[in-house]
Order: sequence, then structure tokens, then C-alpha cells
Amino acid sequence: MPETDAPRITIIGAGPCGLGAARELERAGYKNFQVIERSAGAGGLASSITDPQGFTWDHGGHVVFSHFGEFDRLLEEVMGDEVYRHERSSYIRFADRWVPYPFQNNLRYLPDETAYECILGLIEAQGGDPTTDFATWMKAVFGPGITEYFMRPYNFKVWATPAERMQSQWIGERVSIVDYKRALKGLISQEDDVAWGPNNTFVFPAIGGTGEIYRRLALKLDGCISYNRTLVETDPRSKKLRFADGTEDGYDALVSTMPIDRLVGTMTD
Repeated sequence: MPETDAPRITIIGAGPCGLGAARELERAGYKNFQVIERSAGAGGLASSITDPQGFTWDHGGHVVFSHFGEFDRLLEEVMGDEVYRHERSSYIRFADRWVPYPFQNNLRYLPDETAYECILGLIEAQGGDPTTDFATWMKAVFGPGITEYFMRPYNFKVWATPAERMQSQWIGERVSIVDYKRALKGLISQEDDVAWGPNNTFVFPAIGGTGEIYRRLALKLDGCISYNRTLVETDPRSKKLRFADGTEDGYDALVSTMPIDRLVGTMTD
């Protein structure tokens, strides 16, 4: 198909998802696409800024770890050797002490009565059903001690959502499910157990924060991205997009990475 006859694909948003879609189109040899971004630069919620004092601040997550080969290859492609490699060093403040992460793997740091309560609950826990809500699952897997002292407050802080309103199928490698024998061994032997998890080692860009990954990816897509264009109206019938600056663009296929409620809010009847 001649390029002029190929359907016009418009991607809304130059964050990781939008840039990823554009990169796949380019890798497939597809040319008739564009990325529209309302900000002055790429990265979206994963971008970084540098303040007047020269400090870099990440808008989103500031740890980079992955078990996905596609992302690992992208990171290598855009950053090369310009990354730092770290081992995780994380602690939970509990009462008057610091407990290494994961909390449930390092009960030896707790006061004796608390440690006893936690290990007893872990021994008596019956195991969780992944079809239950997250609150039910936590108590069934960890018992009341670990759940109330750590799992419930920690996960509310992370997700800002009551555990009763969350599913538990997503857990996978995000939660350390420690069996009571392992926890008991650490408690008796007084040994740390800190190596668990997908992010026990991680990399970080040597310059520019996590946003540097997406800034460099955007440079590879130079000419395909339009910045400072805010979408104000989407007409799915005529396949027209209208922007705050008064311009319009047509499309044959639309890939939107903007929040779905905002996209719906731009749609005409």
C-alpha cells in the first residue's frame, strides 16, 4: 500500500504508552502517524523536571525495574551505560525502630510481644483465595498481626484505596508471601531476609531522572510529535480533532492514552 493511502493514525499523549505505540509503528515501517502532546515535552506522568537550583524531580515512579524484555531492550537502546545500578535499601518505621523491607520477612526487629503475635497469626493463617477482596486475602495469608501492623496501612498509603474495595488477583510478585517456617527461622536465627522482590536491585538514569528515558525515546521519533497542543473536542463521526489553538486534524484511527474521562469529555454528540 502506498504511504499516502495508509490510514492516518493519531496518538494522543506522548507519555510512555503513547511513545511506545509510536515506536512500534515506526519499527513496523509505518509512516503515516502522529503523536499529539499538550505539554512542552514528552514523558507525561513519567517525566522529570529540573528546578532552578539544578535538582531533578520525577513526576512519577523513581525506581526502574522490569522483567519485561521489551522494556529492558528500550532502556538499553536509549540509555546505554548511562545508568546507575543499586541494591534496594528500604525500611519501615515501626514504633521506635526501623524494620527492613519486607516487614513480614523481618519480624526479628519487632518488640517480642508484637513478633509473637505476628508469627502466631502467620502460623494459623489458612491461605488466601485470589478471588476474594484484598482485605480478606491479606488476613487469610498473613493473619491479623502482620495485616493490621503493616499490610493494611502500607497498602492504603500506596494505593489510597480501602483494601475491601480492591481485588487480589493483581498481587503476583508485588507482595512477599512468606511462609511461617521462613519467618520463624529468621526470628530465631536473628538473620535478615531483605533480598525478596523484583526491585531488590534496580537501575536509575545517571542524568535527567526517569524522564530521561522518555525524552530520549521522543528524540528518536523527532518529527512525529506535536507539542503544546491541547485537545478540546473529538468528533468520532467526522473523525476530526479540534485543539485549543484553533487548529483541526483528521484521523482514520485514534489511539488515546489520555485519561478516559477526559477523552469522553471532549466528545461531541
